[in-house]
Amino acid sequence: MKNKHILVTGGLGFIGSHFIELLHKQCTNCKITIVDSYNYSVSEKTENLIWDLFLDKKNKLEIVYKPIHKFDKVGVYDYIVNFAAESHVDNSIENGDPFIESNVVGVYHLLNQLREGQRFIQIGTDEVYGSLPLHGAPSEEGHPLEPSSIYSSTKAAADLIALSYYHTYKRDVIVTRCTNNFGPRQYPEKLIPVVVRHALADAYVPVYGTGENIRQWIYVKDHCEKIFNVLKYGTSGEIYNFAPNYNGIENHSEINNINLVQEILYILKKPESLISFVEDRKGHDLKYCLRESNYRNMMIQAGEQLDLPGTEKTFADDLRYTIMWYTKNESWWER
Repeated sequence: MKNKHILVTGGLGFIGSHFIELLHKQCTNCKITIVDSYNYSVSEKTENLIWDLFLDKKNKLEIVYKPIHKFDKVGVYDYIVNFAAESHVDNSIENGDPFIESNVVGVYHLLNQLREGQRFIQIGTDEVYGSLPLHGAPSEEGHPLEPSSIYSSTKAAADLIALSYYHTYKRDVIVTRCTNNFGPRQYPEKLIPVVVRHALADAYVPVYGTGENIRQWIYVKDHCEKIFNVLKYGTSGEIYNFAPNYNGIENHSEINNINLVQEILYILKKPESLISFVEDRKGHDLKYCLRESNYRNMMIQAGEQLDLPGTEKTFADDLRYTIMWYTKNESWWER
């Protein structure tokens, strides 16, 4: 990709910063603007890493420090990728106001500035589909929306508002929905970094309820590659689910929380006696699982190679790498 002006909201966050790294690698002579509110989950070390990337002057970087509902210059960009969101479900249970402001009002504010010829990617979540039965089939893009938390409800609203701009105003809008992300630089309020942090301190590891809740896990860099492919090849007005693919197999990283915690403790050589079952989260969905039919069809139509069995890494490889990153970078996430 060359000579493009790209806006990435939430570009200093966990997934957004990895996407910025990918953009810098894939783009030449592009101007990349990050808009970020710089909230509690942003690390100064991540910001410095991003600035350092652009020292080679292959692309130009600009960072605007403000929330998206106060950003008024959307009209100058070729591509807009919206990662900006309040995302921690526990926080939404305690106070939903920031989620409404960022995830709904903020997204509407961005969309209302779109002009013809711009492409807008709304980054969504599998949680909008609601909980699946224990042995339920994966949710596909046409699955009804049944969000059960303030967080997932605001994300569902954002998706619908985004798609309305395609249907009503013929704007080039695409929605993506992904499973749980993991990898380096994730703020330690999410499951994997929480377990690692507690285990390294030989402190109790909290597990909600019985730990039987099931999730799929996608490595953050794999997620970013899928977003970039949709940016290039996606169809306006379409929804693209993203599922993990290991050894060419979808859903290979589907695992319940207690087994994931046990695996992390095993890798860290810590006893399972550290596990402490705590009161379950309100409205805790049992299972999320996605099938990425539209994405795979898109890649085939674009003539791009899909994952080949036996040639890719495994979930265990990515999990171990992530855990080792946290053990070697405590100063990054202890703040």
